[in-house]
Amino acid sequence: MTKRAYIFRNPWLYSLSIRLLHFDGFKKIKDIIGKEKNVFEPACGFGRLQRYLYDSCSYSGIDLNEIFINFGKKRGLDIRIGNVLEETNYIKSDIIILCDILHHLTKDKIQEVVSIATKFAKEKIVIMEPTFVGLASGKGFFSRLAAKVFARVDFDGINNIEHWFTRQDYQKLFKHLKETNKFAGMKIQISKGYYFVELIRV
Repeated sequence: MTKRAYIFRNPWLYSLSIRLLHFDGFKKIKDIIGKEKNVFEPACGFGRLQRYLYDSCSYSGIDLNEIFINFGKKRGLDIRIGNVLEETNYIKSDIIILCDILHHLTKDKIQEVVSIATKFAKEKIVIMEPTFVGLASGKGFFSRLAAKVFARVDFDGINNIEHWFTRQDYQKLFKHLKETNKFAGMKIQISKGYYFVELIRV
């Protein structure tokens, strides 16, 4: 497998890239999560989301990027090396958040990750997915060019991006995840360059 994109080798550059790309859309997550919640994040990177939670929340996560994990641990975050496809790496939490991960996975792996997360989320799973990936899903020249650029820039060193989701693809995916994992409710918002999806247990 080829070397991961440079932004996945430099936490500072990754943080800057995310901020520029999504116009700091992460700020919305504070009210979606709420106060006094235990939050667990598979594929947490260096734990950037923790800074957007209420102080009363606890946060932990796993990732396979050792550079990011070491960076976050030096800053006192409760994060560790762990594969999102291995159930033993998860912990029971009020909320499990899947941020910027689904478009990196095949449909089978998406279902597997959500199925595992369902076993450990007491209240809900929150999904955050960037809306910009829809630019790469078309068949025209610019879409094909965007797909090539995104695939290189967004290569995490673990998963090759095989499919770019259209808006319709995302809607079908979210509905499928709700139904197959038997969630009682679902909320979808689009804001600040992101899909914010809440799969609610009760």
